[in-house]
Amino acid sequence: MSFLPYTPDRAVHPESLKQLGYLIILFTATCVVYVLVVLGAIMRACGLSLFALIRFLRTELLVALSTCSSEAVLPQLVRKLETLGIGRPVVGIVIPSGFSFNLDGSAVYLTMASMFLAQAVGIDLSWQQQLVMVGVMMLTSKGTAGIAGGAFIVLASTVTAVGHIPLAALSLIVGVDRILNEGRVFINVLGNAVATIVIGKWENDFDTETAHSVLHPSKPRQPPAATETAKTDAGRNGPDNGPA
Repeated sequence: MSFLPYTPDRAVHPESLKQLGYLIILFTATCVVYVLVVLGAIMRACGLSLFALIRFLRTELLVALSTCSSEAVLPQLVRKLETLGIGRPVVGIVIPSGFSFNLDGSAVYLTMASMFLAQAVGIDLSWQQQLVMVGVMMLTSKGTAGIAGGAFIVLASTVTAVGHIPLAALSLIVGVDRILNEGRVFINVLGNAVATIVIGKWENDFDTETAHSVLHPSKPRQPPAATETAKTDAGRNGPDNGPA
């Protein structure tokens, strides 16, 4: 959907709040779809449940949401993933590098925020200009996970460097940036946890049985050997026939 161009007489008009509400709703919907469809499909391919992983990492996700910084939970996340059955070398490499180079939530935010600002000021960006902005954002967004609200700084620097959108247009989304920040931080932390699981399985340094027992403590998985032994003993003993 398109947003109404910004004009001075609409600065305090209720229509402006409606457009910001549309941005929040669309961004939240995009985050939900990304988590359920993309991350959910990856977890199913790994044989695990995405919702079980979210329950397992609920403390780290809540801390990240409250601090608006992904790196605030880096030590706890490393310990949790090692408990999940992923090897320490994989976790030690993927998580720190992922918080610098694998920022899924920031990518979603930067794309939607830049398009919103362009439409809000009545600028029709060509596909060449959009590609230039995406390329600059990919370079300037590295390492923003440790800074609360770092994606907004990246957006400001990109707008200044590219010059397609007036820098003053950023004032339109300052008031809702904190709300949008919670969505991108949630995806950054969860996305890096899923990426660590994928790399662990790829490198054969992931214990699936341990992961199932940790994610589903109420459903213990019995080893195949124990299962076969139990069946053999049951067949050998048989039911009591009673007295003749």
